[in-house]
Amino acid sequence: MAERLEARGEALRAQARELHTRSETVEWASVAADRMRARARDRRDELHAVADAYDEAGARVRAHADRVQHLLDLIATIEKQAHAIIASALDRADAAVEAVIGGIKDALSGGDEADRAIAQTPTPPPGHRDWLDMPALLPGIRT
Repeated sequence: MAERLEARGEALRAQARELHTRSETVEWASVAADRMRARARDRRDELHAVADAYDEAGARVRAHADRVQHLLDLIATIEKQAHAIIASALDRADAAVEAVIGGIKDALSGGDEADRAIAQTPTPPPGHRDWLDMPALLPGIRT
């Protein structure tokens, strides 16, 4: 979209150049011709102003798209780390259960309970903006 806006700005500048060239090269000499040239210059200036507005809109769209992409990348990073932390906690909790089943009576410790709590942490859908809140919920996520 930014490219289309910028291209429209360039097209308007080209129209302004053509209008100026044509109006200045007309071999018509009179008061009316001078008024026509003045009006063409005014129109050229208006076209340049509109072209500048298109450029500014394109820059704003591009900046917004860059910010959205940054947030999507951040969400993906957090999501990947959260899944790894949860999977690790599940593995440790499973290992503790296996140890109990295997006959080790004191396998469960406070750390095992913490892993169970981490393993039960609900996660948002993939790519959702709520992933940005996960660093506060799961220890170990680095942004």
